[in-house]
Amino acid sequence: MTFTWVDARYFDGLLAQRRQVFVSLDAQNRRLIIHDRSGAEVDIWPLETLRRLRDDAGIGLVLCSGAVDPGEARLVLSNARAIAAIKAACPNLSKTTVAGRTWGKIALWLGASATALALMIFVIVPALAGRLAVFIPPEREARVGSSILRQIERILSKEEAGVWRCTNPKGQMALEQMAQALQQGQEFPYAIQVGVVDHAMINAFALPGGHIIVMRGLIDMAETSDQLAAVLAHELGHVAQRDPIEQALRAAGRAGLLSLVLGDATGGAALALAGEALISAKNSRDVEARADDFALAQMTKAGVSPEALAEFFELLLEEMGNSALDLGWISSHPPSAARAAHTRAAVQGKRDYKKTVSPEQWQAIQQICAE
Repeated sequence: MTFTWVDARYFDGLLAQRRQVFVSLDAQNRRLIIHDRSGAEVDIWPLETLRRLRDDAGIGLVLCSGAVDPGEARLVLSNARAIAAIKAACPNLSKTTVAGRTWGKIALWLGASATALALMIFVIVPALAGRLAVFIPPEREARVGSSILRQIERILSKEEAGVWRCTNPKGQMALEQMAQALQQGQEFPYAIQVGVVDHAMINAFALPGGHIIVMRGLIDMAETSDQLAAVLAHELGHVAQRDPIEQALRAAGRAGLLSLVLGDATGGAALALAGEALISAKNSRDVEARADDFALAQMTKAGVSPEALAEFFELLLEEMGNSALDLGWISSHPPSAARAAHTRAAVQGKRDYKKTVSPEQWQAIQQICAE
């Protein structure tokens, strides 16, 4: 079915003014030809590109060509015979397509959205996390830490709840004595709770609310009780600076934004991401330097030689080489010659240093995960 010289109204998308035109259907060559009132060709639309637009005014068949932006040129037909012929010749008339210019607009919009999301995730959220952390009350922070601890248990353990923690009483008492000795002269808004997880990872990390977790692998690596004390003192430094709650807010904020984008609005996802972030938290040099200085000050108060922290840095690199940079505590707190030298500079040559725990207590800590 074809037709020629049917009246129609044409909008070129450039001017609001409509033009009265003639339209002819060339079914053999699969095209719709638009003529002006003098008979000259105005445009030719391939039938494969024709798409029907919504007709809210009930004025007839409104067409556009998929080769152009639907917001631009359009054609309005009211002749029933012409409308029937076009519908018969174009079975995909109502198929949704996205034109070339529209794809460009979509790509531009997606690029701008991705840039805005990245700006929020990597710039705005971290900046806000640091400011918001100081307003979190200690009791709320403690509850957040407990929730994250449960998420970490799910991440690290395949065992039933409650058995992933090492609970040898003598070892736990000795560990708590060590942590207590390193808190001299410091007041925390919550009780420091230190525990050991039966996991081979060489790691230790602090959680919001005063939780400090030490992995069995780190205790196995340490050669002396002083080296473990140095690690605990460093983590206490993060607690004193409230780094864990800032890290948790940063991770939860990112998770919240991603949840809005991806459609997962569960709080568990944010807590899980916060837990993973705290296990492998990579702080800035300034944050690590402050934690080092706190550790050195507290070790000095407790009578522990600051050299132990440098020894532990060197032990990790010596035992594991460069591969250590991808694992556990060393990847989160990468040691360097400068940091080792800084810790050794705090050693007081004429002072007699002591241990925070006895040899028997150190042995109990080493066996804290034993049955």
